[in-house]
Amino acid sequence: MTDALTGYGSEFWLADETDTLQEMGEMIALEPGSEEWGTTEATHFKSPDRRREYIKTLIESGQGSFQLNWLPGSETDQRISNAHADEGSRRFKMVVPSTTGTWEISGSVNVLSRTPTIPLDDRMTCQVTLQFTGGRNEEAGA
Repeated sequence: MTDALTGYGSEFWLADETDTLQEMGEMIALEPGSEEWGTTEATHFKSPDRRREYIKTLIESGQGSFQLNWLPGSETDQRISNAHADEGSRRFKMVVPSTTGTWEISGSVNVLSRTPTIPLDDRMTCQVTLQFTGGRNEEAGA
């Protein structure tokens, strides 16, 4: 038996120009990214076993993305375009299923790119690339 879950019901919320969180419509994929420690070398003449040594430095907040059904000119499309054009970061919130309800990830993000795909024989989609900035909060959803 497994406790595996699907992503059905997941949400991505992005703040608008007034800092009000707005849900992005018709999501089909969500990649929350991965935080990773940076390192710097700390090797010296007497490093044990002639091995290089490293220390942790700063945490890189990483990149992520989401994909949705692209509806040109829709409210969601305009929100994404506005966030992409904005030089500043925006608040975000992701809501994903968990074994006890939902799990929320929130923080600040820069919208780096907005890439529509227009195939001949399938739905139009849009991939949005994100650069997370600063720390993020993860907690059980409301």
